[in-house]
Amino acid sequence: MNNNLDYIELICEISPNLQKHREVLTAKLTEKGFESFMETNNGINAYIPENQFNKLSLKSIEGKFSNFKIKLSLKIIKDENWNKTWTENYFEPIIFGNKLVIRASFHPKFTNVENEIIIDPKTAFGTGYHATTYMLIEEIMQIDTENKSVLDMGTGTGILAILSKMQKSAYTYAVDIDPKSVTNTSENIIINKTPDIDVALGDTSVLKNEMFDVIYENIWKNIVIEDLPVLEKHLMPGGIVLLSGFYYKEYEEVRKAGEKAGLKFQYAKEKDGWAIIKFLKHT
Repeated sequence: MNNNLDYIELICEISPNLQKHREVLTAKLTEKGFESFMETNNGINAYIPENQFNKLSLKSIEGKFSNFKIKLSLKIIKDENWNKTWTENYFEPIIFGNKLVIRASFHPKFTNVENEIIIDPKTAFGTGYHATTYMLIEEIMQIDTENKSVLDMGTGTGILAILSKMQKSAYTYAVDIDPKSVTNTSENIIINKTPDIDVALGDTSVLKNEMFDVIYENIWKNIVIEDLPVLEKHLMPGGIVLLSGFYYKEYEEVRKAGEKAGLKFQYAKEKDGWAIIKFLKHT
């Protein structure tokens, strides 16, 4: 079986390039199967596996929007060139004061920081650059994960699981439906010398009878809402759930779904139009 996976990079120049316009276009491209997005100075770049891309589907997008214009162009990113693409275009070290630095292996080593996470993203997103991952990292740094069991659902690069393990978490489980993410996470675990993280390919069905003190999920709204009842069942009484991956304007839907699943809403925060929600499970 050939595991190579080339990606299409759709470069979208938006005029005027406003947050609300980026959100509308992102939502429309999500409907077309695009799975990851990166905001740029001119608009957004969207990513989809080449074998899932239908160029004709873009025809229904061009000229569709009345309050802004878009200019589209395409680029193929070869599987072996993915890291090079990030090196040249997107990934700069992310600094959380003297507590944490996230960098790639091609960046120089930082000194005078408590923790340093090395992430080589390849085809899995989750470097801390995106607002959702950034907010989750901020929250995780504020909670006590020492000796706690942790689930990182939709792990991407494994960054949240690795951070938890650096904060002395106990049993830590990283799960993703994307084989590339599982491979990338496994590699990043080795790079960061946090080998006692279990990694699995799949969705919530792989959880079996495991119970967790802390759960993270950073996925699109519809998947989060669908997963919430399952996550609640796998959460220990008094446990924490941190959710992101959806827009702030959507957080009320997620809040209601969480409360319906039996969780206690704590708060929601916003960054660049994206949301993070914290829930607790009743003791």
